[in-house]
Amino acid sequence: MTEVEEGDGGLLYCRVRGERAVLVASGTDDSWVSYGRDGNNAFTTLEAITGDEGREVPGADAHVFSYLGPTPKHPDAYAYWLEGRAGFAMYTVVAEDADESTVAALEELVIKYAPQVLDGVASRSEDPGPNWNDPATGAPGAESSASQAADPSSDADSTSTGSPGQ
Repeated sequence: MTEVEEGDGGLLYCRVRGERAVLVASGTDDSWVSYGRDGNNAFTTLEAITGDEGREVPGADAHVFSYLGPTPKHPDAYAYWLEGRAGFAMYTVVAEDADESTVAALEELVIKYAPQVLDGVASRSEDPGPNWNDPATGAPGAESSASQAADPSSDADSTSTGSPGQ
């Protein structure tokens, strides 16, 4: 049986429970808070996790990052669309059989639906936010609310918009 729940985390939060996994979709007007980690903005966080600058999206000023989580037995699949400070993500939680094909499918879904979810969101053209831990761009001694964001892989029932899991 599949259940769909909607929450108030950011612009959109939807959790779909299936037989073998939970699929989460979330949209935010502040990816720094929702998806950033350890005082870094979402771009820097996802570049560190994936080891690259993400996939550029033709016709948009956006990058898509996707990857398979590090848990060997049941890794989760992640895909993130980042545009300015706005973001849209889809990821699995407690998936029994997520693999690279799951990652590729989520990436295509994010590319298809992010423009609709983020339509009219002003933060799409804003700076993605500071990196507090980068001496070249950060502000020393500042506390980051992004570092307090929940890890979606730690709790399938979290109502957070989710941050990169690893």
